[in-house]
Formats: sequence, structure tokens, C-alpha cells
Amino acid sequence: MKRTALLMLTLLIGQPALADGNGPAVDLAALLPPPPAAGSPAARRDLQGVLAVQAHRTPAEIAAAQADRLHSVFRYADVFGASFTPQQLPRTAAFFARVVAYDKGEVKTVKAFWHHPRPVLVSHAVHPLSQEQPDDWSYPSGHSTLGYTEAVLLANMVPERRAAIFTRADLYAHHRIVMGVHYPSDVEAGRLAGTVLGGRLLDDPAWQADYAAARAELRKALALPDAPTIAAAR
Repeated sequence: MKRTALLMLTLLIGQPALADGNGPAVDLAALLPPPPAAGSPAARRDLQGVLAVQAHRTPAEIAAAQADRLHSVFRYADVFGASFTPQQLPRTAAFFARVVAYDKGEVKTVKAFWHHPRPVLVSHAVHPLSQEQPDDWSYPSGHSTLGYTEAVLLANMVPERRAAIFTRADLYAHHRIVMGVHYPSDVEAGRLAGTVLGGRLLDDPAWQADYAAARAELRKALALPDAPTIAAAR
């Protein structure tokens, strides 16, 4: 899977940035591997992954997964502390609200391309913890895509906490399997998609001013230097 991610990023570098009203358009359908074909061994393993998580989910894990249904960068308060709120970080909130809108648009397009059904539509043994929209397909996971897009951006704003940021992104994505609304392959595709989208936003001149304002505000709130040291950036 690491080779797949590297290949996608290599392909992406050669693509021109096609700016729309909200951000650079990315043809995720051309970059992501296809979801497992219905009835294939890979699809059966995918379903078993959902059922295995379902069989062992605890009340605490269920509560955490339900809380992570929120499309918000402020779920990363686990990493940054109680002061990581939209009230205290208005520029950060505005920047990431724009990221949410951008992510949703890009994911909606690729979901419509694949039309991959959610686990509950494939097996009655799946007991999801929420009811998703009937036209909101499974592949890739939108929450996972957003979580990793945000993680890429946050890790570049605050590289001192890079490891903790990506660990939280992993948990945010895993909670979609806990919810019973996504397969492991959906989450993995979201990781790849979010990495690509986050990288494109970092390189897009139209996003630089808002990114810089959010970065400065966040680093100041965390009592960090204006710019990270070389060691922190590694």
C-alpha cells in the first residue's frame, strides 16, 4: 500500500492545478485504486473487518466514534488541548471550514463515480450506529479523507506535534469502521485521498494567505515560535 501511495503522489505532481471556486480540483477517481469488487475475496475480507470491529466495540469506543461524526478540525483538541476551540481560534476555524467545504466537494465526486454500497447494504449482520444518506456512497470515506487532509495541514502548521496529529487522524478514521458505516478499504482510500488533497492545498497560492493566518494564530495560542525549527519540521 505504501507503493500505491507513492505512485499516486508521483502521478499527482504531474497534474496541473485546475482551480475551481473553492480549491484545486483533483481527479481522485483516477488516483485511487478501485474498491473491492462485489463478491470478491477482497470484498469478503473487507466485510469481515467491519464485523470483527463490531463484535468487540465497547461503550467507550462507541461514544468516541459517535463524537467523531462531527466534521470539524476541533476534534483535534485531543492533541492541542482545551483551548483549541473555534471561539479562541477564529482564523483557524474559518480556514478549516473552507477545508471542509472543499473536501466534501472532492469526495462527493469520487463517491458518485464508484457507487460503492455501504456495509449495511451488503450484509444484514452489520449493525451501524448511524443512518447515512442513501445517496452517500461508501468509497472513499469522507470523514477519513477530511481527517487526513486536516492532519497534513495541521502537521505542517505545528510539526512539533506531527506524530500525535497523525495518530489522532488514524483514530478518527478508524471510528468510521466502529460506526459500522465504512469498510477498512474506504478508510485506507480516505487516507490516500486526504494526503493528496492536503498536499494540493499546501501548494495552492489561493490558499496561502488563509493558511498562514491560521498557522500564526494556532502557533501563538500554543506559545510556540512563529516558525518551527528545522528539527521540529523533520
